[in-house]
Amino acid sequence: MSDDQTTGGVRRFGRRDRKRSLDPRGPLFPPEDLTEETNLPAEPGEAEPPAEADAFELPEPPLEDLPVPQVQAPESKPRAAAKPVQTAPLQAKHVMANLLTVLFLLGTVGMAALVVMIAQNPYTPLNPFPPFTPLPVVITATFLPATPLPTGTIAPTATFTPLAVDTSGTLQAVFSFKLAHEQPVYSPNANEKGCNWSSIAGTVTDSQGGALDRYRIHVTGNNLNETVFSGAALTFGEGGFELFLNGTPQAQTYTVQLLDPQSKPLSPAYSVATKESCDQNVAVLQFIQQ
Repeated sequence: MSDDQTTGGVRRFGRRDRKRSLDPRGPLFPPEDLTEETNLPAEPGEAEPPAEADAFELPEPPLEDLPVPQVQAPESKPRAAAKPVQTAPLQAKHVMANLLTVLFLLGTVGMAALVVMIAQNPYTPLNPFPPFTPLPVVITATFLPATPLPTGTIAPTATFTPLAVDTSGTLQAVFSFKLAHEQPVYSPNANEKGCNWSSIAGTVTDSQGGALDRYRIHVTGNNLNETVFSGAALTFGEGGFELFLNGTPQAQTYTVQLLDPQSKPLSPAYSVATKESCDQNVAVLQFIQQ
């Protein structure tokens, strides 16, 4: 029976058909060789192979039993190296942001300086809203119409009274202290220095003879500019003062003036001359309140 026999519309498969469906590679030997081997007579004593059984109906194998062809995955190509990101536009943005920040800071400092300037001087030309400046008040005199005098009344006339003029050219200041004598009183030095001494000394008292301390006695002249305080030299009594000049008596001229504790002049500036003799080496002054 042929392997391709069809019975009742049903195709029958033999073993060879099944083998061909399972092994798609085909036979190892050409069909001619197989035909020749099958036509060879059987050797004596060898039994003939049993005839193949008739073809039997073979159901079609399920799809899941069919061999699944192995599909080789395509080789993966190596990825190309990532291109470096261009940072030039980003750097330009950073530079622009920094520039705007610097401009903003400079503007802030300028505005702060302007505010301080306007606060100190609201009338500065830089102030866009200067304060209101009141207009000056001008007072004008309105003269009343002259009233006619009664008949027979003589109208008053203006008279000129001359004032006394100081012919010396200087105004005499008013002082509250003066010297008891126009010239100082000279006396010998009473300390251990003896004749090796020259000074200007004296006292400061009120009108009743009471001592006044902490008043300033300012002495200038001959490259000297010194101040001593009353009450610092009790050798000449309460309220006494003394200024050492040099170690030998000399004939010199000095200017002496009494000042209050705030350095306000209380007496005229007196010219005082010193002596060069040992028994007159101390010039004594007495300032008395008037």
